[in-house]
Amino acid sequence: MKKTYCTIILSGVISLVFSTVSTASGIHKLVDEHGRIIFTNNAAKDSLRIRSETSRSTISSRQINGVAGNHPRVSKLQQDQRDTKRRRILSQELANETRLLEDILKTIDLTLRKTENYLPNHPYFTSNYFDILQLRNQAASHERNIKALNAELNNL
Repeated sequence: MKKTYCTIILSGVISLVFSTVSTASGIHKLVDEHGRIIFTNNAAKDSLRIRSETSRSTISSRQINGVAGNHPRVSKLQQDQRDTKRRRILSQELANETRLLEDILKTIDLTLRKTENYLPNHPYFTSNYFDILQLRNQAASHERNIKALNAELNNL
């Protein structure tokens, strides 16, 4: 019993050591015979070590600000023109979504009126019931779109 317990502990320690050694190899880059670039964690004789597992790359705030400072600037007039165009496009989309929602709600109402005369086991009732479910799903989708468009317009 004691020997089995020691064997299990020793096996666990050995596997832990080997897994640590294998993950510490880092990332290597090599080019195969067809010119393709391959990134791997296995070291080969012609591979180039590009990242060690122990070295983590960190970016300082100075580097981030330096990168951000190189982006092109937009004048206030240009940004206002872009915002106006975006507002117009979003307003058109909102009007389209609202119209589509109204159309679907009218179709649902008409289908419900048509279905009132049928018994629940009638084939037309069942068919119209599934049509109504699909239309309600479409209406919910349009309502979500309207909500998202209103949120975008309020952010401008």
